[in-house]
Amino acid sequence: MHARILFPLTAMLAVLTTSSMAVTVIVVLAPEAAPEIGVDATRIGIYTAIVYLFATLSGAVTGAMVDRFGAIRVCQMTMGFAALAMLTFTRGTLAWVVVSAVVLGCAYGPFNPASAHVLWRLSTPRWRPFVFSLKQTGVPLGGALTGALIPALVLWADWKTAALAVGTVALVMMLLLQPLRRDMDAERRRPLKLDMKSLVEPVRLALGDPRLRGYTLAAFAYAGCQVSVMSFMVVYLTRAVDMSLVQAGSVFAFLQIGGFAGRLVWGGIASRLGAPRGVLVAVGLITAACLGVTPFMTGAWPLLAVISLATLLGVSSLGWNGVMLSEVATHAPEGRAVEATAGMQVVMFGGVSVFPPLFGFLVINTESFTVAFLAVAMLAVAGALIMARVPRA
Repeated sequence: MHARILFPLTAMLAVLTTSSMAVTVIVVLAPEAAPEIGVDATRIGIYTAIVYLFATLSGAVTGAMVDRFGAIRVCQMTMGFAALAMLTFTRGTLAWVVVSAVVLGCAYGPFNPASAHVLWRLSTPRWRPFVFSLKQTGVPLGGALTGALIPALVLWADWKTAALAVGTVALVMMLLLQPLRRDMDAERRRPLKLDMKSLVEPVRLALGDPRLRGYTLAAFAYAGCQVSVMSFMVVYLTRAVDMSLVQAGSVFAFLQIGGFAGRLVWGGIASRLGAPRGVLVAVGLITAACLGVTPFMTGAWPLLAVISLATLLGVSSLGWNGVMLSEVATHAPEGRAVEATAGMQVVMFGGVSVFPPLFGFLVINTESFTVAFLAVAMLAVAGALIMARVPRA
């Protein structure tokens, strides 16, 4: 891997870590913040759906935004929106919480296509799965930092202070990205053109090619599993397994650590063996097995057993993204990696918008987490079957 990619890769990793903290801090704070806001903590699924709905829309137009402003400037915009989302969330009313979900979605959507534009140009096809996977470790890394630090910060101060702390980190990251602009955003800029075609064309590209369509539909399923797990794990542990917020936060941190390790391991295997499709099939099957066991955890389980299961679930359900993104960028038509990634992300975020609210609906109406977790396990199996049918290169 060439040295010239290290600084941009580190920057993209740092931005994604911060974005992940902004999303997961809401999940971790839900048991504390929800009563003050006046809603049940299981409504976190609706908040997540709003975030990813607007992430879908903002991600779809990222290609046009990169053409106009440059990829690094777009990344800086995402950090500004993340900070604003944290500020509006701390207003503590239902209306402002909805606003924060909308703004957070606008922060989260553009990053993957914008970073794909940066890293695709700097990485070779052989090392692209590992490079993209390394960048994608920012998601579980941000979640692990949130799970480890935020509950303690809540105990020391309150949930609003914790959210504002994450917003401050986002503002610092926005400033630290500035030195990259001269090299990364040096291309000639085009006028900004946002219309229906700019929304539809990336999706048409991702679904039009049989190989890209397979990856995109599998991402739809895997993303639904991933975000359902991330959204409800803390609520599940505090309610069904009778853990304290600090204990649940620690288990959530191990879930994210597993995701961090998984993204490196799966990316390394895919690059070394040249078998990214087989890796993605294995990820789906392991995820399904872990989800089949998860709802049967009880307060009688040893803490080590709970942590072990959560870590393995993180390795699988959070470990697939980098390999998937690199495959889409690699198999996209020449010069259209941003559009292909954006189109895949639109469909992928559709899964995220649908399944967490459905998970919450099943929990409320069955008064149990069992059916919800088993339903998501079947979704992982479906994703693995789709991946197994993707045409070979």
